[in-house]
Amino acid sequence: MGCGGGFNDLFRAYGNRNYRPNRGYNDQRQDDTQEKISLIKRLYAEGRIDKDRYYSLKDRAYNGDLSFEQLMDIKESSFDSRENSSYDNEVKEDESNNKDKSINKYKEKIKELEKSKEKVDSIRSKIQDRLNELLQEKEKSEEMAESMVSSSEETARKYIDNKLDIEENIQVLKKREKELEKQIDEIDKTIKEIDTKMLDYEAVKLQEELANIKKDI
Repeated sequence: MGCGGGFNDLFRAYGNRNYRPNRGYNDQRQDDTQEKISLIKRLYAEGRIDKDRYYSLKDRAYNGDLSFEQLMDIKESSFDSRENSSYDNEVKEDESNNKDKSINKYKEKIKELEKSKEKVDSIRSKIQDRLNELLQEKEKSEEMAESMVSSSEETARKYIDNKLDIEENIQVLKKREKELEKQIDEIDKTIKEIDTKMLDYEAVKLQEELANIKKDI
C-alpha cells in the first residue's frame, strides 16, 4: 500500500476537472483503500461532501465498493453544484439589488414630487396674497367711484374702469389658483401611488428574506 507515483499523480489530477482515471487503474493496485480514504477526507475538508456522506463513502471504500472514478465523479458533481449554488446566490443577490434600486428609485421620485409640491404651493400662496390685495383694491375703487359720482362723473368712471381691470386680474389669478390646486392634488395622488408600490416591494422583499431564513433552519 504505497504512496508512490500513482498516488501522487492522482492527487495532482484531483485539481483537474477534465481528469478521468483509467478504468484499469484499480486493477493495477491491489490495495488502494487508504488512498481512497485520503481523497474522501480531502473532499470533506473542501466542503464538497457533508459529514453523513463522508462516513458513507468511507464505509464503501473499506468494503471495496468505491472506485477512484466514482470519487472523481463525486468531486466533479460537487464542483458543478457549488457553481450552480454560487450562480443562484448571484441571481438572488441581483434580484435583491434590483428591488433595492427600485425602492430607492421610488424614494427619489417621492422627494422630487414633494419638492415640486412645495414650489407649486409657494406660488399658490403668493397668488392668494395677491388676490387679497386685489380684493381690497377693488373694494376701495368701488367706494371711491360711489363717492365721486355726484361731484365728478369722469373721475368716478376712472375708478370704475380701474375696478373692472382689477376684477379681470382677480379672475385670471383665481383660474391660476385652481390650476395649481389641481396640480397639488395630482402630485399627492402620484405620491400615494408610488408609496403603495414601494411598500409592496418592501413587503415582498421581507417575505423573501424570511423564506431564505427558513430554508437555513
